[in-house]
Amino acid sequence: MNSGSAGSLMEKLKESTRAMHDSAEASAFQGKLTNGALPKELYVLYLEQLYLVHRKLEECIKQCAQQDAKFSAIVSSEQLQEPFLKLDLQSFNRNIEAIQPLSSTTELLNYMEELSKTYAPALLGMHYVLLGSKHGGKFVAKNCQESYQLNASAGAKYFDPYGQNFMPIWKDFKESMNQLSLEDGEEEQFCGAAAKMFLAVTKIGNELMPKAKI
Repeated sequence: MNSGSAGSLMEKLKESTRAMHDSAEASAFQGKLTNGALPKELYVLYLEQLYLVHRKLEECIKQCAQQDAKFSAIVSSEQLQEPFLKLDLQSFNRNIEAIQPLSSTTELLNYMEELSKTYAPALLGMHYVLLGSKHGGKFVAKNCQESYQLNASAGAKYFDPYGQNFMPIWKDFKESMNQLSLEDGEEEQFCGAAAKMFLAVTKIGNELMPKAKI
């Protein structure tokens, strides 16, 4: 499979998850997040859940990379998001070891653990969703920095960690994904995992939303 070819893996990931992507963006929680309109405490609670998600996903990817070279060839260390979330949460004086997962987060963590055992390459579909969120993350970062009076170095770093360097990182990831040699049915596994991530992020927001009191 060649980068940019018709029906490439990245194109199929985008098309198969378009409806879920649009639904996630249209949710009340994501709308308020993007506009910096969440109560600050709720914003931090969301960062905590994202930290648990990234920690687990990146832990699974690192473990799989020791056994399968495709992971290390596609997911570079600069793509990993756990350090940015840790930095943001530390700026709010949060103890990351004390974070408790929501029920929706627990469901996702369990899914990733199971996927790492049954078809680990599909974890890359989940990584695709989270890394791809940086396309619009700069708007989230800007609005949250203004709303919560954050400096550019921490607090909303997760949403825009790369600045102008994001597109080269995304291009490398995209090209590497499209170079994967997959058998029939494997692309559906990637797309299914990506869909699961979109749905899970929406569910986490929905579970947090009643705490907003707005």
